[in-house]
Amino acid sequence: KEPDCFAVIEAKTGATTLFVPRLPPSYGIWMGTIWGCDHFKDLYQVDDCKYTDELQSFMASYQPDVIYTTRGLNTDSGNYAKEAYFKGIEDYNVDNSMLYRAVVDCRVIKSQKEIELLQFASDVSSDAHMEVMRAAPTLSYEYQLEARFLAHSYEKGGCRHVGYTCICGSGPNAAILHYGHAGAPNDRTLQDGDMLLLDMGAECHCWGADITCSFPKNGKFTEKQAKIFNVVQQMQWQVMDQMKPGVSWL
Repeated sequence: KEPDCFAVIEAKTGATTLFVPRLPPSYGIWMGTIWGCDHFKDLYQVDDCKYTDELQSFMASYQPDVIYTTRGLNTDSGNYAKEAYFKGIEDYNVDNSMLYRAVVDCRVIKSQKEIELLQFASDVSSDAHMEVMRAAPTLSYEYQLEARFLAHSYEKGGCRHVGYTCICGSGPNAAILHYGHAGAPNDRTLQDGDMLLLDMGAECHCWGADITCSFPKNGKFTEKQAKIFNVVQQMQWQVMDQMKPGVSWL
């Protein structure tokens, strides 16, 4: 959770050392308790914890044959992951390609704890979506749909953040794939008979849900709305029936 930290994992033994910033006393006045290394060692269950100003001397005493850092392309955004840097790293043999690929492959398979966090975020998000559905007939603006989702996720699930900007498209706005951004901030007045498309997901410990649903603002489908809704729902169920180990997503 804390920024500006480093982690060193000894590849041969698996020994882990966490490096945290050494904060000045004034930090405590503004931000609260300044925790020491023992706290972070217990919190993150690492073998050792030191301060970031000790990282350079730590590496100098260790003298590794190679330092693996993570730098790789995010094929969705086109951006590269920022690799770790400390003063003097240029004096070592650095491999910044192999580790990224290994980490990406490891993340494909989720641990049981990760699955539990994903399930929790999904459950909170589902409950929040249903709360929005119940409230929709009484609301007047798109941003009130977003506000109801955020409030319910935080109050009932303790999820302070969402994984992405909430999309609350009503009427013609429902056809805009990533509506809800700063230039189109969920601000349309809701109309009776509008179809709503809501794409929102709560986040828990950096694991986020992603749920989209569509329904009429007044709770009653027109004949045309119901026909399209049912076709899409049948398609979704058919896709879900095909989701089995070994089946290509293509």
